[in-house]
Amino acid sequence: MSEYPLEPSELGHKLGKYFYQYRPAANFLVKDEDAAEFLQSQFSNELRPFESSKCTYGLWLNVKGKVVGDSIVLCEDASSFRVLSECSKGDLLAAHMQRHIIADDVLIEHSDPGYIFELSTEAVEALGLTLPQAGHFTRLEGGTLIKALDNRYRLLISSSSGKDAWIAKFMAIECKDISEADFGLRRITAGIPLIPREIGSTDFPGEGELERDAISFTKGCYLGQEVVARMHNIGKAHRRLFVLEGHGTPPEIPLNLYNSDKKLVGELRSAYKNSGFWRGVAILKTRFATTGLELQNENMDAVVINPLRENPKNGSIL
Repeated sequence: MSEYPLEPSELGHKLGKYFYQYRPAANFLVKDEDAAEFLQSQFSNELRPFESSKCTYGLWLNVKGKVVGDSIVLCEDASSFRVLSECSKGDLLAAHMQRHIIADDVLIEHSDPGYIFELSTEAVEALGLTLPQAGHFTRLEGGTLIKALDNRYRLLISSSSGKDAWIAKFMAIECKDISEADFGLRRITAGIPLIPREIGSTDFPGEGELERDAISFTKGCYLGQEVVARMHNIGKAHRRLFVLEGHGTPPEIPLNLYNSDKKLVGELRSAYKNSGFWRGVAILKTRFATTGLELQNENMDAVVINPLRENPKNGSIL
């Protein structure tokens, strides 16, 4: 199969100053005197020390160790934490937590979702913003600038008027507003799974190779920890995320994928248009998946390019 006429990584480099805007699917506070220890017992990554301005990316798992959703947790103070997620729904995450609040003094307070701008490094530098260290956030006039350990800059805005004011600032420095497809292509190039679309409720973290940045193996017990640790210690997962490429318009997803022997080998879970091609992410059985493998579904043909997390660029899409 032919290569793209322009690789997503090259396209991202040529854009320079850009922003991508969306409304987060989750934006709520978890607070009160037991909030810190409660979240520590539920979240897959290490939240300690509970220091103001610290932010941590991780997962919410069920008792079987499967992925309920993901989020960044912002420590606003020792008893107040903000949960933010691009695609994992706030109602679902809050209900998941609520089921496990037994005798804890913990309150969940929903907020207006607000708006998030993901900014290229060039855009952040051109704006002259006060930059947080990786794993921290800083308050700005009219927003909160977040830099999680994936090195992505996220600007959280609480109001539509604030959003418009920031867009005016972006336009003043000739910062481009990129599409979901362009942003998705950059994410794939960086080796970042989109949760829960590409790894979700039927999947284990190891199938998305999320142990490297969303899981702590030293923090002690948390919901789903035993299953995650067992899979990590015993051996590799039998399924894995792969990048696929096809001609024409992106197919509707999810889509079952078959090899030349008509054997079901996986499912396409995302697809983004790029010129006359599309590129997406599928979860495939590792015993069948190899680079160059051709897959089909009715009138759709695709080829396996590489594992999604083969050589991730430190999680950065910028």
